[in-house]
Amino acid sequence: MNKKTIIKILTSVACLVPLLVAAGQGVKAEASTQSTFISTYKSDVKKASSKYRLYGSVMMAQAGVESAWGQSQLTQQANNFFGIKGAYNGQSVSMPTFEYDENGQVENINANFKKYPTAYASFADNGNTLRNGTSWNPSYYSGTWKENAATYADAANFLTNRYATAPNYGAVLISVIQQYQLDKLIDGASSSSSSSSNSTSTSSSSSSSASVSSSTVNQNTTTAAHGATPKPLAKVKYYGGDSYQLVKLSNSFKKYYVYNHVKGANKNEKKYTFRQLNVTKPVWVYVDMRGVKQGSNTSWYRIRFYKNNKSKKFWVYSPVLSFPNTYYSSVNGKLTVNVDSKQKIYDHMYGTSYVAKAIKNVDALKRNSRYNVDKIGVKDNIKTGELWYRISFSGKKGWVKSTAVESYSSKVIYLKDKANKQLYNSRAVVYDHVPEKGVKVKKTTASKAGFSTKKTVKTNMVAYSLDMKTVWYRIANAKGNQYWISATYVS
Repeated sequence: MNKKTIIKILTSVACLVPLLVAAGQGVKAEASTQSTFISTYKSDVKKASSKYRLYGSVMMAQAGVESAWGQSQLTQQANNFFGIKGAYNGQSVSMPTFEYDENGQVENINANFKKYPTAYASFADNGNTLRNGTSWNPSYYSGTWKENAATYADAANFLTNRYATAPNYGAVLISVIQQYQLDKLIDGASSSSSSSSNSTSTSSSSSSSASVSSSTVNQNTTTAAHGATPKPLAKVKYYGGDSYQLVKLSNSFKKYYVYNHVKGANKNEKKYTFRQLNVTKPVWVYVDMRGVKQGSNTSWYRIRFYKNNKSKKFWVYSPVLSFPNTYYSSVNGKLTVNVDSKQKIYDHMYGTSYVAKAIKNVDALKRNSRYNVDKIGVKDNIKTGELWYRISFSGKKGWVKSTAVESYSSKVIYLKDKANKQLYNSRAVVYDHVPEKGVKVKKTTASKAGFSTKKTVKTNMVAYSLDMKTVWYRIANAKGNQYWISATYVS
């Protein structure tokens, strides 16, 4: 993982304006400069924000703040209004910039920034970035999408700690929007629309939505706060599951809000920060329901912090939770089950992002009967793995955990998988085969095999050892030589 966080602020005096404004200091462009900037680029912003279904007011405010209202060296030389690094159609310019090193000290470096042929190309690229996210998370900026953000203020606040590290970045954008009535000028909303929606938290609310079966809910329309134009509430398809599935909060959970309903789906929506709920570090939570927002196709989960099923429930966006990696493979086999295992059969693997629901008890199956298996699933719990089989019974299909299975032909289950992983420890041991009882294998350290913790390793297969109950990945070095490594050492 790259330990350096890039700050998109150039070292020239003009390009320091965004940082100073975000910090609350008094460096401002002349009003005439700002008015001219807005008038000049209003058409481009409307076109780009409309294409990517974003708030044009937020895009204009960002462009003004990031480019010092068009006065920055980067903007004047490269039509780059947002400080975006890289190359655009192979074109870039090198500029000095600030960066924090791994010890938190500021240092100056030179970096390549995108050079655009026109101003519109810069606005469109910004829109594309917010709509399509990052290479590791396509939904990284999903809180800025109009279907997810009820107001421009919600979209602006969502950018804090995502697009920029300044803690009041969203508040700065909102202030700019209000000062120049950008919501009215670009979004087409009334001048008072969402004018005071710049808070980042709300007071407590009543209990969350009641449990419902899998169904599509189409709520009535409602009027947004502060006189905004009424908008239809989101349609959500809900999937109920077992009440005691445990999932840990992700390391980035603090970047997101907690809601009493799926965001945008109920007129009585309230939101909170995790700090308001006294949650300051990743903890395990109970997940009992999944909601899929129609249109955006994003997943939301209903959680609670206590085992008691009557404790208060909340809804969170999927990146808040750290579900285990899961892998599937189609097979054609048979198995017998231990009907005395007191386990259950589920519609999905238990504890995964699908949120499993029990559909039958294993003791209802026939003793010594062989059941057809058409799919195998592996759940990577890092230190230990879980193996599941999907079987056919009584005209239905369901998943049963391997601990309830008496016999299956293979000792190692192999599944195809292509992914990029990060190696934790170059001294980790790698093998020429997945270790099995009674089978000789050759082993060496990852570093001697040509792998480094500084580089990403590519996997092309995942395996589950029934003997060791562990997950393994097959990785290849630069020469194409393949080795097996325990999931303990990769992420």
